[in-house]
Amino acid sequence: MDALIHIFKAISNENRVNIIEFLIQNEEASLETLSLDIGLPYKTVDRNLKILEKAGLVKQRRWRGLVYYSILDSQTLKYNKMIFDIIKMHIKDKQEE
Repeated sequence: MDALIHIFKAISNENRVNIIEFLIQNEEASLETLSLDIGLPYKTVDRNLKILEKAGLVKQRRWRGLVYYSILDSQTLKYNKMIFDIIKMHIKDKQEE
């Protein structure tokens, strides 16, 4: 399937957009932190992060038994920058309301 279709399917869920917004604002967060700060169950956040990771929007790293997630803002992934710019505009619009 086309990478763009995977991305749009991944961001078509409000919870996943909230996760990306949080990661944009905080750069990196553990699964536990995401769950607490976004207010979603641990398993829900975990499942949604897997979908975002499969779409190439987030990456993970392991450190001392914890998994930390951050956005995958690589120059080689041409759609990511555009998607993240749109989400950043959405964050700004929400803050101005």
